[in-house]
Amino acid sequence: MMKLNMEDVKMKISIINIIGIISLVLLQYSCEQNDVMDYAEDGKVYFYERTVLNTVESRVSEKNFSFALQNSSLMTDTFLIKVRLMGNVADYDRSFKAKVLPETSTAIAGTHYELLDGVMEANSYISYLPVVLFRTGDTQEEAVTIHLELTDEGDLGKGYVDDLNFKLTWGDILLQPDNWPNYFFGVYSTNKYRFAIDVLGITNWPQAARVTTGPEEGVYTISQVQGFAITLNEAYEKYREENGPIYVYDEAETLEEIYYGSR
Repeated sequence: MMKLNMEDVKMKISIINIIGIISLVLLQYSCEQNDVMDYAEDGKVYFYERTVLNTVESRVSEKNFSFALQNSSLMTDTFLIKVRLMGNVADYDRSFKAKVLPETSTAIAGTHYELLDGVMEANSYISYLPVVLFRTGDTQEEAVTIHLELTDEGDLGKGYVDDLNFKLTWGDILLQPDNWPNYFFGVYSTNKYRFAIDVLGITNWPQAARVTTGPEEGVYTISQVQGFAITLNEAYEKYREENGPIYVYDEAETLEEIYYGSR
């Protein structure tokens, strides 16, 4: 049997360790170079509307706004769309711009809205694109929409391709809120939403993550939302006895009464 030379074994182990260390150093250097390439270029921005459910973050590429939920004297409101910086912060303010894509938009500039430039303030990496919305009579019948796209025309160019577009819909009618709890309330309809507002006095139902740091105002746990559904169904039974049924869709060929949950 051939005897192992311990010196040779130690030498081979040392060589393997050295190769491993060199590989790690090269890998780290490559990552650092990629980071430098990503952030050394001129700053860019991208839309950063997100929602988090059970610790899972999801992209939000469209939102609704309803003047019907506001005081009747409110004729204009400014909707702010969150954007994030891609690159290094600066010690001075920088502008960014967006354009409206007319092919997929129904709102009319000057009549329904005014699109303003955004400003990334000094030493900040979060900002907002402001859109001034006008309350108009025609939106009491039908909502209007603008489809926005970030451009390279400001001090900050456009960033990630998947986050360059955003759709905003508004009107003087009830529109589906961003956090309608489909799983607990079932399919959305204007009639269900109006009844929920009347009973609960709540217009939106953002849900807390499973792991939280404690109660947060305006954010509801799963058990709370389940409780809301029970309360709504009990309230509807009483309403129905006194006033008759409310249907999911008034104009549907087959009328179905509202119910919060799945059947």
